[in-house]
Amino acid sequence: MTIYADVLVIVNLYMDFLLLRCVKGFLHLNCSGKRLVLGAATGAAASLLGLLPMPLWTGPFMAGACALASAATAFAPMRPRRFLQCWLCMWLFSFLLAGFLLFLMQFAPPGYMTLVGGAVYLNLSLPTLFLATCIAYVGLSLFRRMFPRESSGTPACKLVIRHKGSQVQLFAKADSGNALREPFSGLPVIVCHADCLKGVAPSPALNFLSSFDASSTYPDTQGLRLIPFETVGGQGLLPAFKPDAVTITKTGQELDCYIALTQRPFAAGEFSAIYNPDLFPQ
Repeated sequence: MTIYADVLVIVNLYMDFLLLRCVKGFLHLNCSGKRLVLGAATGAAASLLGLLPMPLWTGPFMAGACALASAATAFAPMRPRRFLQCWLCMWLFSFLLAGFLLFLMQFAPPGYMTLVGGAVYLNLSLPTLFLATCIAYVGLSLFRRMFPRESSGTPACKLVIRHKGSQVQLFAKADSGNALREPFSGLPVIVCHADCLKGVAPSPALNFLSSFDASSTYPDTQGLRLIPFETVGGQGLLPAFKPDAVTITKTGQELDCYIALTQRPFAAGEFSAIYNPDLFPQ
């Protein structure tokens, strides 16, 4: 079979995009479509390595390196443990896809499908691939209109927090259970992970988290607001400050609120903050 490099790259662009979408959905990651395309393009370009004359035993190492590069392009930066999960999931879905393709190869005509150094190659012309893409897109669009999916989870948005000439962007998860309000003004509170606000949050707020000990006296709050909270695991105080501006990037809506800091990581997905959209007027 004659292997064409352009067809090999485009086919693996499709396959890697599908794998990255599976990883994103399985781990509930926040990642834009552009990042997924870039990650898929990285994996597709790496598929050209399969055309080089290399020993057979290098195949698993090449596959691992390609999965690592593709996942890093799509999802980094993130915590090392979380990134390890992305990489392992990328491998898992790759193995599942490889098993499915090996099953199909038993029924495909000779010379129609093959594996090139761990990369998938379909003996299709570029016009055929383009036409199949258009048909699949139209079919999926019609399916979504006929069977609209109800949101099963809470939405997420990207926030821009500005304070004292500095700003930071982070993903926030909508959570109606966050009913925190600043006691004096009554303004709603967005709870953010402290590590994501370094350089923006005032130093007294960061110092409060590192120096406060429940068995000792409170450190100097220096004008900060202390937000009382209560969860299933206990209760306590969160240091909070009033930022200059908080904006939802997608809609441009300005949120009048306080920002509370916590050192506890959020368990569900790659979110850095929790806010209650019901507390903000549209």
